[in-house]
Formats: sequence, C-alpha cells, structure tokens
Amino acid sequence: MTRSAQLGAALSVEWVKFRRARPVWVTTVFLVVGVAAMGLLTLLSREGSNPVMVAKAQSIVGAGGWEGLFAAADTIVSVGGLLGFGVVIGWVFGREFSDGTIVGLCASPVSRIAIAAAKLSILLGWAVATTLALAASLLTVGTLFDVGALDVGVLRLVGKFLGIAVLTALLAVPCAWAATLGRGYLPAIGTIIGLVVLAQMAVMSGAGGWFPFSAPGLWAISGGSGAGLVTGMQLLLVLPVPVVFIALTLIAWQRLTLTP
Repeated sequence: MTRSAQLGAALSVEWVKFRRARPVWVTTVFLVVGVAAMGLLTLLSREGSNPVMVAKAQSIVGAGGWEGLFAAADTIVSVGGLLGFGVVIGWVFGREFSDGTIVGLCASPVSRIAIAAAKLSILLGWAVATTLALAASLLTVGTLFDVGALDVGVLRLVGKFLGIAVLTALLAVPCAWAATLGRGYLPAIGTIIGLVVLAQMAVMSGAGGWFPFSAPGLWAISGGSGAGLVTGMQLLLVLPVPVVFIALTLIAWQRLTLTP
C-alpha cells in the first residue's frame, strides 16, 4: 500500500470515529454556542443592577456594540478555547490508549505515522470549521439582539476574532504529544490546564507578550491596535509551537512501542 493510500485509509477510519464521538460534539456546541452566549451575557451585564458586575463587564466590553461583543468573545475564547481544543485533541490521541484498543489499531496495515497524520489533519480542519461557525454564531447573536449596524468595522472585528481563535487552537497541539507520551487523554487534559496556569503567571510577571501561550490572550484584551500589550512579532512566536509539537507527535507515533 502506498503512503498516500495509507493516509487515505487512515483519514477515512479516523473521520468516522471523530464524527461519531460524543466529546467532540459536546465541545463543539460549547465553543460555538457557549462562547457566543457568554459574550452576549457579558455585553448585557454592563446594563445590569449589580455595580460590581457592571464595572467588571465595562472593563471588558467598553462602550458596547459590536466592539464590545467581540471584545468579550475574544477574551473568552483565548482561555476557554484553549481548554476546549485541548480536550478534544487529547481525547483523539489518547482514547485508544485509555480504551485498550491501541494494539489493534497499530496492528492494521496502515502505518502509525499515517494514523497520527490523519488525526492531526482532521483536528486542524475541525478547529478551522469550529472557529468559522463561532464567528457566524456571534454575527447571528449580534444581529438578533441589535447590538449595532453591520459595517466594514465589524469585518475587522471578525478578522481579529478568527486570528485569536485559530492561534488558540494551534496552541493546543501539544496535547497530542502529551496524550501519546502519557498513553491516555488525562495527561493531555493536565497539560492544557498547566499551560493555562503558566500563561496566567507569565501575564502577571509582565512577560506574557513573549510567552506564546499568553500572547493571543493579551491581544484579545488589547482593544484596538494592541500597542503596549503584544506586538506582531510576539504573536508570530505562536507559530513554531504547533510546528514543533506536530513533528514531535509524528515521531512519537513512528517510534511507538507497545508493551503488555
């Protein structure tokens, strides 16, 4: 069987498992519906009766409108998205280990590296599709609740949101490596929680802009240009993270040894 044929066979099997998986559907609904709902609630909280909540919401959504709705969504997805994407990636790479079916999977005529590449390809496609669906969900919610007029400025907000969400999804790729080395999805969940904690510590220490796992979050709360919080160069430091961990994951699957 050629390499392309192996990859095609792996994609076919992994896609069936992926689209039937309950954790994938639950997480997708949480990201697409939950983030939009939380963004809207944050926006509406600035007009509430609780002064503490009003002050907190005001610090996020500012003057409100589309700018406020997307500011809230940017902030929520930079943290909640990292957890959501990380859980699904960890589950996809760790479920066979946890279920005890990894031996049967590796006994198939398809190479292990083809299986890992198929998992990564499906996950990256899912992350992009989920991000686009979430942007559409935000536009729908904003239109239904009449938060403002749709104009060119809204497109700029959508572009920034897509950038933050995609970068956040890419930062969850280390979960694939963690699930492979840890032989299950729980090590991946622990890894993503640890990364969120480290990101918060980096922000508190003032070095958040140079720490890839906190840079998208700083961009999210930067408002307009982001000057003084994170630069374009610092955001580019995010890109080597998925490249390195994709390579490490493929190598780990290629060298995978299974012992009783």
